[in-house]
Amino acid sequence: MDVEKLKQWLDVAKSMQGGDFWGNIFDQEFAKQFINEQQMKGPFSNTNQQASRDAGSARTFPIIDVLEGEEEVIIIIELPGILKENVELGLNNNILTVKGKALPLHPQLKLSYSERFYGDFQRQITLPDSITPNEISAKFWNGVLLVRYPRMVDKGEMIPID
Repeated sequence: MDVEKLKQWLDVAKSMQGGDFWGNIFDQEFAKQFINEQQMKGPFSNTNQQASRDAGSARTFPIIDVLEGEEEVIIIIELPGILKENVELGLNNNILTVKGKALPLHPQLKLSYSERFYGDFQRQITLPDSITPNEISAKFWNGVLLVRYPRMVDKGEMIPID
Protein backbone atom coordinates (compact mmCIF):
# COMPACT_ATOMS: atom_id res chain seq x y z
CA MET A 1 0.00 0.00 0.00
CA ASP A 2 1.32 3.43 -0.97
CA VAL A 3 1.20 5.66 2.13
CA GLU A 4 1.56 8.88 0.11
CA LYS A 5 -1.47 8.06 -2.06
CA LEU A 6 -3.45 7.25 1.09
CA LYS A 7 -2.50 10.64 2.59
CA GLN A 8 -3.54 12.38 -0.65
CA TRP A 9 -6.87 10.56 -0.59
CA LEU A 10 -7.40 11.58 3.06
CA ASP A 11 -6.68 15.22 2.18
CA VAL A 12 -9.15 15.12 -0.72
CA ALA A 13 -11.80 13.51 1.49
CA LYS A 14 -11.22 16.15 4.17
CA SER A 15 -11.47 19.04 1.71
CA MET A 16 -14.64 17.60 0.12
CA GLN A 17 -16.34 17.02 3.46
CA GLY A 18 -15.37 20.41 4.83
CA GLY A 19 -14.24 19.28 8.25
CA ASP A 20 -12.77 16.41 10.15
CA PHE A 21 -13.84 13.60 7.80
CA TRP A 22 -12.47 10.64 9.80
CA GLY A 23 -13.41 12.20 13.11
CA ASN A 24 -17.06 12.27 11.98
CA ILE A 25 -16.89 8.74 10.63
CA PHE A 26 -15.58 7.33 13.88
CA ASP A 27 -17.52 9.68 16.18
CA GLN A 28 -19.57 7.49 18.54
CA GLU A 29 -22.78 9.57 18.45
CA PHE A 30 -22.71 9.94 14.67
CA ALA A 31 -22.22 6.18 14.24
CA LYS A 32 -25.02 5.37 16.73
CA GLN A 33 -27.43 7.73 14.98
CA PHE A 34 -26.61 6.23 11.57
CA ILE A 35 -27.02 2.65 12.84
CA ASN A 36 -30.33 3.48 14.56
CA GLU A 37 -31.67 5.09 11.38
CA GLN A 38 -30.68 2.05 9.34
CA GLN A 39 -32.28 -0.35 11.83
CA MET A 40 -35.53 1.62 11.80
CA LYS A 41 -35.60 1.56 8.00
CA GLY A 42 -34.59 -2.08 7.58
CA PRO A 43 -33.30 -3.42 4.29
CA PHE A 44 -36.76 -4.17 2.88
CA SER A 45 -38.82 -1.34 4.33
CA ASN A 46 -41.16 0.89 2.40
CA THR A 47 -40.37 4.46 3.50
CA ASN A 48 -43.86 5.69 2.56
CA GLN A 49 -45.49 3.16 4.89
CA GLN A 50 -43.03 3.92 7.63
CA ALA A 51 -43.55 7.67 7.31
CA SER A 52 -47.28 7.17 7.78
CA ARG A 53 -46.67 5.57 11.19
CA ASP A 54 -45.59 7.71 14.07
CA ALA A 55 -42.05 7.08 15.25
CA GLY A 56 -43.10 5.44 18.51
CA SER A 57 -45.21 2.72 16.91
CA ALA A 58 -42.89 1.79 14.06
CA ARG A 59 -41.37 -1.01 16.18
CA THR A 60 -44.40 -1.90 18.33
CA PHE A 61 -45.44 -5.55 18.49
CA PRO A 62 -48.02 -6.75 17.88
CA ILE A 63 -49.48 -4.29 15.41
CA ILE A 64 -53.18 -3.54 15.74
CA ASP A 65 -56.16 -1.90 14.10
CA VAL A 66 -59.15 -0.60 16.09
CA LEU A 67 -62.32 -0.34 14.02
CA GLU A 68 -65.24 1.60 15.53
CA GLY A 69 -68.75 1.26 14.22
CA GLU A 70 -71.99 2.56 15.66
CA GLU A 71 -73.00 -0.90 16.91
CA GLU A 72 -69.67 -2.73 17.30
CA VAL A 73 -65.95 -2.27 17.95
CA ILE A 74 -63.43 -4.67 16.40
CA ILE A 75 -59.76 -4.91 17.33
CA ILE A 76 -57.49 -6.74 14.89
CA ILE A 77 -54.22 -7.94 16.41
CA GLU A 78 -51.58 -9.44 14.12
CA LEU A 79 -49.66 -12.33 15.70
CA PRO A 80 -47.80 -14.01 12.81
CA GLY A 81 -46.30 -17.41 13.57
CA ILE A 82 -47.61 -17.42 17.16
CA LEU A 83 -49.66 -20.30 18.52
CA LYS A 84 -52.99 -19.56 20.20
CA GLU A 85 -51.73 -21.41 23.29
CA ASN A 86 -48.94 -18.81 23.66
CA VAL A 87 -51.33 -15.82 23.81
CA GLU A 88 -53.25 -14.36 26.77
CA LEU A 89 -55.96 -11.72 26.58
CA GLY A 90 -57.13 -9.67 29.57
CA LEU A 91 -59.37 -6.70 30.31
CA ASN A 92 -59.12 -4.12 33.10
CA ASN A 93 -61.69 -1.31 32.82
CA ASN A 94 -61.21 -0.09 29.24
CA ILE A 95 -57.64 -1.43 28.85
CA LEU A 96 -57.33 -4.59 26.75
CA THR A 97 -54.03 -6.42 27.30
CA VAL A 98 -52.59 -8.98 24.91
CA LYS A 99 -49.44 -10.79 25.94
CA GLY A 100 -47.56 -13.89 25.04
CA LYS A 101 -44.40 -15.35 23.62
CA ALA A 102 -43.17 -15.52 20.03
CA LEU A 103 -41.01 -18.61 19.62
CA PRO A 104 -38.58 -19.16 16.71
CA LEU A 105 -40.02 -21.41 14.02
CA HIS A 106 -36.74 -23.32 13.64
CA PRO A 107 -34.89 -23.11 16.98
CA GLN A 108 -32.40 -25.79 15.93
CA LEU A 109 -31.04 -23.59 13.09
CA LYS A 110 -28.66 -20.66 13.52
CA LEU A 111 -30.37 -17.31 12.98
CA SER A 112 -28.16 -15.21 10.70
CA TYR A 113 -30.66 -12.41 9.88
CA SER A 114 -34.13 -11.61 11.16
CA GLU A 115 -36.78 -8.90 10.92
CA ARG A 116 -39.33 -10.91 12.88
CA PHE A 117 -39.98 -10.39 16.57
CA TYR A 118 -39.07 -13.19 19.00
CA GLY A 119 -39.55 -13.31 22.75
CA ASP A 120 -42.09 -12.15 25.29
CA PHE A 121 -44.45 -9.37 24.31
CA GLN A 122 -47.21 -7.33 25.89
CA ARG A 123 -49.41 -4.65 24.38
CA GLN A 124 -52.07 -2.60 26.09
CA ILE A 125 -54.87 -1.14 23.99
CA THR A 126 -57.16 1.58 25.29
CA LEU A 127 -60.68 0.77 24.17
CA PRO A 128 -63.06 3.58 23.25
CA ASP A 129 -65.71 2.20 25.68
CA SER A 130 -65.81 0.72 29.18
CA ILE A 131 -67.03 -2.86 29.01
CA THR A 132 -67.05 -6.04 31.06
CA PRO A 133 -65.19 -9.21 30.05
CA ASN A 134 -68.45 -11.11 29.38
CA GLU A 135 -69.33 -8.58 26.63
CA ILE A 136 -66.17 -9.29 24.65
CA SER A 137 -65.45 -12.15 22.25
CA ALA A 138 -62.15 -13.23 20.75
CA LYS A 139 -61.29 -15.51 17.87
CA PHE A 140 -57.81 -16.59 16.75
CA TRP A 141 -57.50 -17.40 13.06
CA ASN A 142 -54.39 -17.67 10.82
CA GLY A 143 -52.17 -15.59 13.10
CA VAL A 144 -54.78 -12.86 13.57
CA LEU A 145 -56.62 -12.30 16.84
CA LEU A 146 -60.04 -10.72 16.27
CA VAL A 147 -61.54 -9.13 19.38
CA ARG A 148 -65.02 -7.64 19.21
CA TYR A 149 -67.72 -6.31 21.44
CA PRO A 150 -71.14 -4.73 20.88
CA ARG A 151 -71.34 -1.03 21.43
CA MET A 152 -73.98 0.14 23.85
CA VAL A 153 -75.03 3.60 22.79
CA ASP A 154 -77.16 5.20 25.48
CA LYS A 155 -79.26 7.78 23.72
CA GLY A 156 -81.03 8.74 26.93
CA GLU A 157 -84.59 9.88 27.20
CA MET A 158 -86.11 11.86 24.37
CA ILE A 159 -87.52 15.20 25.48
CA PRO A 160 -90.33 16.58 23.37
CA ILE A 161 -89.88 20.12 22.12
CA ASP A 162 -92.95 22.43 21.99
